[in-house]
Amino acid sequence: MTSDGRQSGHADRVVPVYAFTRGRTRSAGRELPLEALVVATALAARHEDEVTLQFEWRAILRMCTEPMSVAEIAAMLGVPIGVARVLVSDLVHARYLELHLPLRVEEDGRPGQAILGRLLDGLRAR
Repeated sequence: MTSDGRQSGHADRVVPVYAFTRGRTRSAGRELPLEALVVATALAARHEDEVTLQFEWRAILRMCTEPMSVAEIAAMLGVPIGVARVLVSDLVHARYLELHLPLRVEEDGRPGQAILGRLLDGLRAR
């Protein structure tokens, strides 16, 4: 936090967040749910410090040594959820992250209240 109450790094960002995704606001495949968990693969461990990977990718790979939700990644990077979804989707496609989709319990295909409650509790605990 800065002295005026803002989170540091967000408002004074030089590069617009959508530049990280080359202007894309949606992932190429299906849209990832907020509560989807990702974890770094063995391939990521071998390449996480490579200069050829964009900075945001390297940051995500370092975060995901333990399973982490897409929502947590967005919060930790300080980017909109749409940006986090695109970045995570790119890393899954490149096989740097392994994706674990939540079980769907509602008839309309949405996550149940229990899943969303646990996600919210986890975010608050950080």
